Amino acid sequence: MGKLKSFSLKKLLVGIVGLSIIFGCLVMVMPQAASADEPIGLTVKGDGVEKMVQFTMDELIEMQETHDYTGYNFYPSLQFYKNTTGVPLRTLLDKAGLKETATTIKIKSPTLPYCYHTKKELLDDPRYYFPAGETAGDCTDWPPINRTEEGKVPVPTMIAFVNRGKLIFGQQSPLEPTCCKGEQVEGLLPGCTIEVTTEPLEQWDMPDAYPDSGTVVPGTEVILRYGDGSLLHTKVYYTLDGSEPTVKSNIFNISYPSFRPWLNKPIPITGDVTIKTRAIGLGKLDSEVKTYHYSLGALACTVQGGGLGEPVSYTVETLKEMTLAEGSYQCFEDGKPVTLAGKGVLLGTLLDQLNASGKWEVKFITADGEEYAGGTIQELKDQQCMLAYEVNGEEVADVSGEQTVKIQILRNLNNGDPTGNRLRYVNTIKLINVDDEITINNVKLLDYTGQPITSVAPRGGYCVETNLVNAVNKAKDALLFIQVRSGAGANATTGGNVVGCTAVQTVVDAAGGKAKAEFTLPGDLNGKAYVDVFVWNNCSSHHPLGKENHELSFNIE
Repeated sequence: MGKLKSFSLKKLLVGIVGLSIIFGCLVMVMPQAASADEPIGLTVKGDGVEKMVQFTMDELIEMQETHDYTGYNFYPSLQFYKNTTGVPLRTLLDKAGLKETATTIKIKSPTLPYCYHTKKELLDDPRYYFPAGETAGDCTDWPPINRTEEGKVPVPTMIAFVNRGKLIFGQQSPLEPTCCKGEQVEGLLPGCTIEVTTEPLEQWDMPDAYPDSGTVVPGTEVILRYGDGSLLHTKVYYTLDGSEPTVKSNIFNISYPSFRPWLNKPIPITGDVTIKTRAIGLGKLDSEVKTYHYSLGALACTVQGGGLGEPVSYTVETLKEMTLAEGSYQCFEDGKPVTLAGKGVLLGTLLDQLNASGKWEVKFITADGEEYAGGTIQELKDQQCMLAYEVNGEEVADVSGEQTVKIQILRNLNNGDPTGNRLRYVNTIKLINVDDEITINNVKLLDYTGQPITSVAPRGGYCVETNLVNAVNKAKDALLFIQVRSGAGANATTGGNVVGCTAVQTVVDAAGGKAKAEFTLPGDLNGKAYVDVFVWNNCSSHHPLGKENHELSFNIE
């Protein structure tokens, strides 16, 4: 009996030791839970992983890696993030048991809502660091010419330790904008939550084009837009060669409209053009491809000169879509008076759409280069000058050499002089504008309360105010552009670096007015700053409406 008890006790002790070994092994493979005095650095959860796991900041640091990253923002300027340390996202998700059915990765800072991404874009799409163009800086044109894939290095998506915890990922192409606040959310650590789900993915809507497909006049500029035009996470990619747009295609909306709107270049239509578009963004599937086709109709006339910048051409089809004018005109043919019934568009109607000034002079030019003085735009309006595409019930088809001209110029002269009432073979209307339609003067430096100042402290706020004098005697569309330069090489008209700029399309009243722009200086500046003020017709052609102004400078101290 005593031997039996001894054997049982010995067996029990062996069993306890065995259980202790097994339990110890289990403890070793299980994720460590944070103790009460160790705050949670990051949590992974959701139905897209096998289990919820939590990590302390010390545990995250033990898994760190270091990589280099590149990306454009929506200014746009090229950003480099060298020697960035963090934890690869895949490492974190693998520890939670990432499921093959996972679709969406939602990342949340302790103080902000979830930021949505697809598993594909953060983990499956190949992403790289592109070292070419380290000195590119701010873009003066888009796309930049010095960005290539040469020397590319694969990089993982990471939760980086910079900026209080930041989502950071590489580029799929050298031009991809990946480093805006919406793309690389910050302030994640400690307290970040990553929720992985298996929910069905939504798809981005297709982009819109203005004008829509159809017959347009030569030189028509097509604007592509997604939704309300704000960038959010969505870019509009497009091609002109018939291929399907991808993330390596050109981006239409590369700049926020309030930053550098002229980089969002309209697409000019100079022949038959096919534009294929696709919306590509974060958190949803790429949109379907939407295709727009454009063609040119029968050329009626081209309006050029003045403050137009680029010539504007009109087809007969386009004129017929404008407000119809019909009238009877007394003209002379072979020295004899005739009455002509015209159908077409009043020249004043057309030129009002171009925001032309009544002071501008007009010349009519025939297909063979002969010029006829037309007087001022206002005089032609008074004469009810018509671009007639139909005369006495017949379509106009004046043959001049090898060209067929599709309009005639009909007008009623106030002084009764019959000569020149009817002009044949005219296919060009040339505008001669007055100088300095909009004058910039009295540029001032103010503080935010409106008081004049002579200097601004680094990180200080200030306001640039300018007077606009309108010499056109009617409301005038204008693009006002104000920039501030500072640094090495800066002088009154050029050099240095742009430290602040703004552009706004506005209407200058007939009586003129004031314009203001508020800025905040970066914190690392000192010395002299120079202010440039430009007034252009629009963001595409940049045709000056008046002389630029460089009269204001101030000290940073």
